[in-house]
This record gives sequence, C-alpha cells and structure tokens, in this order.
Amino acid sequence: MAKQSMLDSKDFSLSWLDNDKEEKVVKWALNLEYGDIPPEVLNETKRAVLDTIGTALGAQKLEITKIVNKFIRASFPGSQAKTWFSGHPTSALGAALANGLITDGLDMHDTGHYTKGHAGAAIIPCAFACLGLVNGGKVSGKDFLTSLVAAYEVGYRCGHAMHESQSDFHSSGAWNAIACSIFCARTLKLTVEQTLHAVGIAEYYGPRSQIMRVVNIPTMLKDGSGQGAFVGLQAALLAKEGFTGKGCPILAKKSISNLYNDLGKTWRLTKFHVYKKFAVCYWAQPSIAGTISVMKKNKIKPEDVESIVCHTFKEATGLQQNIPTNTEEAQYCILYPIAAAAYSGKLGPNEVNGSALQDEKILALAKKVKILVDENLTSEAGDPELKGKDTASMTANIAWVEVTTKDGKTYKGDKARVPWDRLAGEPAPGDDEITGKFMSLGSDVGVEEKLLKSVVSKCLKMENESDVMTIEAALMPASRQEHGQCASSCKTS
Repeated sequence: MAKQSMLDSKDFSLSWLDNDKEEKVVKWALNLEYGDIPPEVLNETKRAVLDTIGTALGAQKLEITKIVNKFIRASFPGSQAKTWFSGHPTSALGAALANGLITDGLDMHDTGHYTKGHAGAAIIPCAFACLGLVNGGKVSGKDFLTSLVAAYEVGYRCGHAMHESQSDFHSSGAWNAIACSIFCARTLKLTVEQTLHAVGIAEYYGPRSQIMRVVNIPTMLKDGSGQGAFVGLQAALLAKEGFTGKGCPILAKKSISNLYNDLGKTWRLTKFHVYKKFAVCYWAQPSIAGTISVMKKNKIKPEDVESIVCHTFKEATGLQQNIPTNTEEAQYCILYPIAAAAYSGKLGPNEVNGSALQDEKILALAKKVKILVDENLTSEAGDPELKGKDTASMTANIAWVEVTTKDGKTYKGDKARVPWDRLAGEPAPGDDEITGKFMSLGSDVGVEEKLLKSVVSKCLKMENESDVMTIEAALMPASRQEHGQCASSCKTS
C-alpha cells in the first residue's frame, strides 16, 4: 500500500474521510458479544492479560517504577484504583498512567505485526484502572474479555493504519490510546455518538512521539504506552461528559479504512499477536536467540569465546552498540544483551538491570560481539523461505551467528528468528511457556509461588470470574501479607 501524507500534512480535507466507516467500526466494537468470539481468540486474550501482568511484575525492581510511584502519590490523589503492585491508592487516571508506564518500563510486553509496537502495555493497565469507575464495582470475566478483544482488534488495525498513512515512526501510544478508549467506552456504557467522540479525542491527544529518538537516546520515555493508557481513559471520560472530538482519521480515512473491513472475520490476536521471550527490543531478539543456540548446541562456555559475530538485518544495527549504563540503554542496545544471554541462557529483568550492568565478565564479552548487516536479510528482501506468509509486516527479523573460540575454532549457527513469532516461522508459545515466563518474573521480585499459581489460574479461567478485580487484588500488598510474604518492592516502591 502506498504511503499517504494526510496524517502529518499541513492540509486537511473532509473529502478524505468516510464517516460511515468510522461509525461501522465503533458499532462493531460496542456490539461485540462474548459468543461472537472464537475460543482460540478468547484464549489468546487471557494469555495476554497474564503476560502483561507478568511484565509489570518484572518491572517492579526498575528505577522507573520507584519514580512513577512517587510521582503518582504526589500528583494523582484518589481511591478509585491502585498502582501495580505497590498498592498505593490513586485515581483511575493515575492508575492508567502509572501502570502503563511501569509495564512499558520492561521490554517484554506483547507486540503486533504491522503496528511496529505494543497494545497490551496500554490496554490492560487502562482496563484495570477503568474498572474502579464502574457503577456497582464488578465486571465479570466474560465482559472483561469481550471488551479487551474489541480493544485489541481495533487497536492493532489502528497501528497498521497509522504506519500506512504517515512517514514518521511514532510511538505505540499514538494508536493504543484509541484501543484504550474502545475498552473504556464499552465498560462505561458510552453511546455510539459518545464513542465516536472518544476515539476522535484519543487519536487527537494520543502521543505522536518520535520512537527513533528513544532508540538512539534510550530513556524512560520508552514507547508512550503510559500516555496511551491515560489518554484513552481520559478520552472516554471526556466524551461521556459531552466533550466533542468527532472525526478520527485513523478510522475514517478512505485510503486506509479498508483495513477494518475484516473485523470479526480475521482475528489479529491469533494471526499477528506476538509475545516476547527476551527483555529487549524486538530487533535484537534473533541475534540473542542465535547466540544462545550456537553456545548450547556446541557446549561453548562464555569464558572460552574469542568473538561473536551476528549477521542480521539492517534495522537491528540501529540499536545502540555502546556499553549500557542503565536498564533503558540495556533494553535498546544489542551487544550487551547478546553477551548477557551468552552467560545466562536467558534475558530477563535481572540480566538488563542492577549489578548485571557492572558485571566485568559480561562487559568483557560484549566487547567481543560484532554486528554485521546481511543484505539478504533486509526489509525489502524479506525471508525467501517464508514468502507469501505476511513476513514483510515488520522486517525479515533474522540473524545467523558465528562464535569463534580461543582455540581458533568457529561454529556457525543456523538461521535464528524471533522466538515465539508464528509469522517468523517459529512456534507460538504454549500455555506452559507463557505461564513459565509469568512465574519467573513474579518469583524474581519475591512473590510466593502459590500466589502466582492462583493468578495464573484466575487469568486462564477468566471466563469463570464474577469480578476480575480479584486478579489485580491478589498481587497487591494486603493480599500478599495474608499469604505471609510481601516483596521488598511493595514496601519501598
């Protein structure tokens, strides 16, 4: 599809818009029922909730969590919701912002092909924050899941539409704000007219941040999902009170509105939805997977390595190749994560934060890593082995790795793709792998295994829950103290 210039143009014309299409999208989102959704889509949504909560748990030891909690306590008083997982009371808007920022702080949240970004990091924090505004206070698991599916399906198309209609590479908050407004519109019982204004407000106020700035200068700004969650809830609340903002180009522009034609027919949650195995940018994942594979297959010890050469696609070389000094730099670089993964065989929050960043063994190995562009693995070339399977949606996303040991031997690995990415030809993670990731992230911050297993059960059997707030409540300090333990992060964050 040819790029369109309207969304970042100085001009605007009503002739570009199809208002009927915008209304059809909104009506589909508001009218979606639990029985309309295939079982596999519902299952993926339950897994997405578990995975996102796990990512937020994994971020509890990061500096961003301490800063955000302090800011929210000072700036957003209230009692409608709580920050994850310190349990500090705040307003619904405060919780949406805080929990979105915290989740976005650890680069292990879900992503979606064609969006170049993340949905769950905003949708799920916003969803739980919104629950505190519901009259009667309870939302069933089935209603919660249905609204999440509507938000994800519209949101993934919004992200796709934005990238097809403007040239700049913007943050996920620019489009996941619209997805959040969809969830909130359903949960707060907005009318069609109010929802049309809500999505328009969310699109207009959503953070159109320049993501390549953060790639090149890594900071806590990350992918704008905290602001996306905040703006999405804010948009619904404003629209409910009569604030106007109708006319959402991302839904209504004629040249891209065809992307919404298959709502309810093609489910992007089961086709384009991807979970992250490693706590690092998507672009670095193949090189990390390839390094781990070569090391394991050939039983190579990190201390015996003379050099690691990763041959990969051009975009991956845009990641930082300096030695990181903080977790934000570690999550947006490529040499250090490869070295850390070579030592540990994994890459979670403990490998990209704290003392690991000063580990002399890892730092020395990082200096032995080299990244080379393989012209056959560019976005334009794609992966010849996967032609015709939607693989051009991001990039080729492949690497092959050579490890040379100190005895002069060189071991060449096979092609490595993004783990768990079904469009990259990799098997999607099973429930045991999603659960394992969650359990690992939770245990790393001191949550009791029994409690983590109860949350897993609640998420994967969410349709049986009469009040989904019990999922969030289980990980708050009060509940954890009842189980005889509370991580230090709860007390100090």
